[in-house]
Amino acid sequence: MFKYIKALIFLVPFLTVAAFTSTESTLQKISKKYSNAKLVEMSVEKTVTSELLGKETKHQGKIFLAKKKFRWENTTPEKSLVVFDGTTIYSEQTPPKELGGEVQVAKGKVDKKTGAHILISSLLGADLEKNFKVVETENSENLVKYDVTPLTNDLTIKDLKIVFNCKELTMKELSYKDDIGNLTVMRFSNVSFQKKEKNNLFKYVIPKGAQVTDL
Repeated sequence: MFKYIKALIFLVPFLTVAAFTSTESTLQKISKKYSNAKLVEMSVEKTVTSELLGKETKHQGKIFLAKKKFRWENTTPEKSLVVFDGTTIYSEQTPPKELGGEVQVAKGKVDKKTGAHILISSLLGADLEKNFKVVETENSENLVKYDVTPLTNDLTIKDLKIVFNCKELTMKELSYKDDIGNLTVMRFSNVSFQKKEKNNLFKYVIPKGAQVTDL
């Protein structure tokens, strides 16, 4: 459960932090566009390829971002929800109808210790260069890819790559490997920058009867 939440949180830091030196202008513009919007809505397709099983699983859903908060609604292959209200992370899993059972909710507070490992510290304003360095960049038409590597060995993320559309000033793709070699690729589409807030998206109430665990 906790690894799943960590994967979901990786999206936000790259939209809110200061730019790397070599690409300062482009990344600052992208960061400003996302951070200035009252609400950012986008579709996301997450593909996870298991190194051990050689199995590929695709997840479809929507992501909402607003002022250091986020919401991820996953619709397939299973229904799930992750909400970060600025203080607490909630992860809700709904069992398949054929299996039945209660909704499962994991929740946890963000502190400096957990923030360092799940990159929440970057979301809250820390400099990504404290955790990563750029090792290569590639340009192709309007797309620019950044290859970055962790500066420490205690992070579980390897081979992190980010693709931006410099014309649209949007993030198009993010990929990484975890500590056991599984590859996760997230592709973003239908990105909408809205001028009105929807604060209710980032408020979470634990369903009655849910099984609750602490992270």
